Amino acid sequence: MAATTRRFPCHLLTLSLLGIVTLGLPTVAGAQKSIIVQTNAAGDNVHLIDPVSNTIVGEISGIEVNHGAAAAPDGSRFYVSNEVDHTLDAVDARTLDITHKVPLSGRPNNVAIRGDGRRVYVAIVSSPGAVDVIDTVSMERVKRIATAGGVHNTFMTPDSKYVVAGSIAGRNLTVIDAESEVALWTLFFNAGVRPMSFETHPDGSTKRIFVQLSNFHGFAVVNFDERREELNRIELPEIPEVERHTEFLQGSPSHGQGVAPDGKTLWLCSKVNSHVYAYSLPDLKYLGGVHVGSHPDWLTFSPDSKYVYVANAGSNSTSVVNVETLKEVVQIPVGQVPKRVITAVVPEATVAGWKTATATSRASTSREALDYEFFREQVEPIFVHKREGRARCVVCHATRTRFRLQASPPEGATWTAEQSRRNFETARRMVVPGDPLGSRLLQLPLAEEAGGNSFHPGGKHWTSQTDPEWQTIASWIRGSRD
Repeated sequence: MAATTRRFPCHLLTLSLLGIVTLGLPTVAGAQKSIIVQTNAAGDNVHLIDPVSNTIVGEISGIEVNHGAAAAPDGSRFYVSNEVDHTLDAVDARTLDITHKVPLSGRPNNVAIRGDGRRVYVAIVSSPGAVDVIDTVSMERVKRIATAGGVHNTFMTPDSKYVVAGSIAGRNLTVIDAESEVALWTLFFNAGVRPMSFETHPDGSTKRIFVQLSNFHGFAVVNFDERREELNRIELPEIPEVERHTEFLQGSPSHGQGVAPDGKTLWLCSKVNSHVYAYSLPDLKYLGGVHVGSHPDWLTFSPDSKYVYVANAGSNSTSVVNVETLKEVVQIPVGQVPKRVITAVVPEATVAGWKTATATSRASTSREALDYEFFREQVEPIFVHKREGRARCVVCHATRTRFRLQASPPEGATWTAEQSRRNFETARRMVVPGDPLGSRLLQLPLAEEAGGNSFHPGGKHWTSQTDPEWQTIASWIRGSRD
């Protein structure tokens, strides 16, 4: 667990930004509104969510394989890294049109913006690695800061004094002075560096960094302001083997985290069992976990710290979690493989001017979380129903598949409440709320000519989408109570 520190020579440059902070940038005024900005890593659009109604109210189109996002502090622009064109794309917040495409030095990953809005720092993952510095007045790349390995994520410390760049290949994080834009020190680990978040002192200066690492289901705690070293590591709660997801983890069983705006809690994603976990600050006491969608990959908060928004890469949705009750209250269907998600503040007039969402976006409005009682009363019996010439679902799925049901109840009996709850948690991993045909639970057993997958090891149980069983499960996925 040892980590070593390497210091870079620091030739500080004195830059006066007075009088030029807003030069050349669009200016806006009036009442402000929070917006959740959800990127879609395998899509070509970015969804904009109203955290009051939890509905999609805007969409940025035309950025294929978008990775990271940042928002201008005055709400005039969004900045999105474009992995196809190797550019930083600037979007006018009023029109949601791309106005600039700034060429980068390599393939980008995440982005961060300085508190004054004048600089955007782009992680360049291409070897040998760098942080590209974009001037948002001229909309040009003005500097390339070399790093020890390709950079996956860039973050700004809450006081905007430092840029922190994390490298998977280099197994390190590099701290860069945001004024001089010179690397100050690098901390090495025994694993690749993934997402980070920051705890602050009362004066707003950085106290600790929480670091997620490759192939570690937890996080490292780094002392930032004193010894600049790794203090310890904390593992997330142990998960029973039968509940673990082992596919498509991409070397990051825990990916995505954040400190709530009020500084009271730290939240982290677990792709291993589709949960987010909460810890109190500053004592890092475990508070509890919440089941969300499949493969949660990133998270952000409402400004009042009452809700966590979780990007579910495996179920194409954004979960909304109540911090106080530790409950998922809604899943919002979004685009393909949602990952980076941020909270932006934009003028209310800007949001009001956005056009009505497209047909796709209208279908992507929020729905209530999947209903447990409906599942237990109407969906669960389907899993034990005997169809002529076919084995019951529970026969295979209680023993040797990823969709793991509880053991079949005795004849004439039903699953206990505890067993039904486990079945519910298992089944919800196989669905996309609001999208029956996008849900593996309905795709796999459905005949291909009826819209299902080409093959299901357990055979095809439904020849048509009009089958009553198929319709029952579809109603559950749509959020119906009928």
